[in-house]
Amino acid sequence: VLSNKDYLEEVYSRTPLRRLGDPEEVSSLVAFLCLPASSYITGQIICIDGGMSVNGFYPTTQF
Repeated sequence: VLSNKDYLEEVYSRTPLRRLGDPEEVSSLVAFLCLPASSYITGQIICIDGGMSVNGFYPTTQF
C-alpha cells in the first residue's frame, strides 16, 4: 500500500501534518505512558495520526 503513490497522496491530503508518522513518534508516547508523570491518565484513546482522525479518511479514489 505504501508503494502506491496515489494512495499516499490521498493520505497526505487528508492529514493536517501532510506526512506519515515515524515509529519514534509512537514510541515516545509509549515511553511517556510508562513514566510516573502519566499516572493520572486513565481510560483514554490517544490518536497518533498527524490529525487524520479530525478529517476522517474517505478515499476518493479506488486503490
